[in-house]
Amino acid sequence: MKAILSAEAETQIQFHHLDPMDIVWHGNHSDFFELARVELMDMINYGYPEMKASGYGWPVIELKVRYARPMRWRMKIIVRADLVEWENRLKIKFTIRDAATGDKLCSGHTVQVAVDTTTGEMQWEAPAILREKLEPFL
Repeated sequence: MKAILSAEAETQIQFHHLDPMDIVWHGNHSDFFELARVELMDMINYGYPEMKASGYGWPVIELKVRYARPMRWRMKIIVRADLVEWENRLKIKFTIRDAATGDKLCSGHTVQVAVDTTTGEMQWEAPAILREKLEPFL
């Protein structure tokens, strides 16, 4: 799938990310995905405050992570988020690379759906506000 919109975030692995084997604990990868997802949504001015104000929450209903190489303490990484679906759900693909070498360390994706915060009902298509925010990029 071709990306509709892409964003990157750079960060460095900290001690608290590590497991007893001195590599990033598998559960922390989604935290790194979130850094790039926030950058992506900020590009269209639809971050958390704007989502909340629009009356929609966007819970993650699916998370897939594929580990390629270990991430270690003080390693600098670049996390890329690619928006690949938006009409009925947000599907964002992620790639984490070693900032020094460009080697792929991890990939994955998330799927999020719009939920009306007043009724708690899941929306079967993207709300008009998301369409408006994405229009300049389509």
